[in-house]
Amino acid sequence: MSFTPEQARRSAFVEHGLSSLRMASDGPLAGLTFAVKDLFDVKGFKSGWGNPDRLREASEAVATAPAVLVPLMAGAEMVGKTHTDEIACGMFGMNPHFGTPLNSAAPGRVPGGSSSGSASAVAAGLCDFALGTDTGGSIRVPASFCGLFGLRTTFGRISTAGVMPMAPSFDTVGLLTRDAGTMRRVADCYFGPAEQRIAPRLLLARDAFEIPVQAVGETLLAVAQSMEPARETRLFAGGVDLWLDTFRPLQLHDLWATFGAWGRMPNRTLSPMVAQRLDLAATVDPAKLAEAVVQRERLMDALVETLGDDGVIVLPTAHDLPPLLEAPLSKQVEFRERTLALTCVASLCRLPQINIPAAVVDGCPAGLSLIAGPRKEHLLLDVAEQLAARTS
Repeated sequence: MSFTPEQARRSAFVEHGLSSLRMASDGPLAGLTFAVKDLFDVKGFKSGWGNPDRLREASEAVATAPAVLVPLMAGAEMVGKTHTDEIACGMFGMNPHFGTPLNSAAPGRVPGGSSSGSASAVAAGLCDFALGTDTGGSIRVPASFCGLFGLRTTFGRISTAGVMPMAPSFDTVGLLTRDAGTMRRVADCYFGPAEQRIAPRLLLARDAFEIPVQAVGETLLAVAQSMEPARETRLFAGGVDLWLDTFRPLQLHDLWATFGAWGRMPNRTLSPMVAQRLDLAATVDPAKLAEAVVQRERLMDALVETLGDDGVIVLPTAHDLPPLLEAPLSKQVEFRERTLALTCVASLCRLPQINIPAAVVDGCPAGLSLIAGPRKEHLLLDVAEQLAARTS
């Protein structure tokens, strides 16, 4: 599938966003350009959230989100706002209202969501980095699909003020770049340079590599083993279902609390998939929700203890290659559930995770992920830079 730069631009950027914004001429990010997912407020512009009703009803933002101000004040130029799955509710980047952004790394396949436009813009070389959000994998999955570095930051470490809440007990700000060096530059602007470097202790989550399809799992396992991890660890000691059964009621209840009333307004324009998701969210059993709240803390405490100050868990990002654009809905549902088994770990435990474009399988990117303890983004970046240097 061939495409022009203009086609790539139209598919990635929203029409109601700005074309250029610069607030500082000097700084550590001077000379770099970036894009912002259309969930982040930018003063004087609307945030459409991937929904036509929201775009029509929204007022222009009165302030710019702090997460956007950081790179602007560091000298970077913002070049637009990017498409997202409708109300960030999706894993594939397919928005029936505004279209599907191009996956230039694998044309004919989905870009991944919900930070689809941000990933599309970076992968196509339309900007140097992009901001997105990650709730259950919305940075990590598009990074894997589009062959990018994608960082989900520690929950609460970057402000989500002025960012559309989807599932507030999970939502984080994330970053997308084409190379590890740019990721380091941007991350340092948010967190400051690491004051002390720690040698990482790599832990191979052997059972996580049993989740992907054979070709993806075997390829990524070989890359992971070449990193000479300290030892193997069992990530899903209580079984994969324990993690999914904890994640689902918490995330769905958050979604319903945030969007239930809005979604049920008369004549609301919603895609069938999002309407179905909201209907499901309305049925969460309060008893299961209460149980999941406690179980989440147990899972997080155990994983944080395993990681300590220097631990880094190595696992696949997604269970398969990006689906074809024409894949039936049934295949998308199956894909989401299997990949969610991998992405829900960091989401539930509020931990940082980075996707590394580690391999190509059947002509498509396949990402390897690293998870570290709270506020250990620099540890992830150290390992990512080392692996990138070896696989480039």
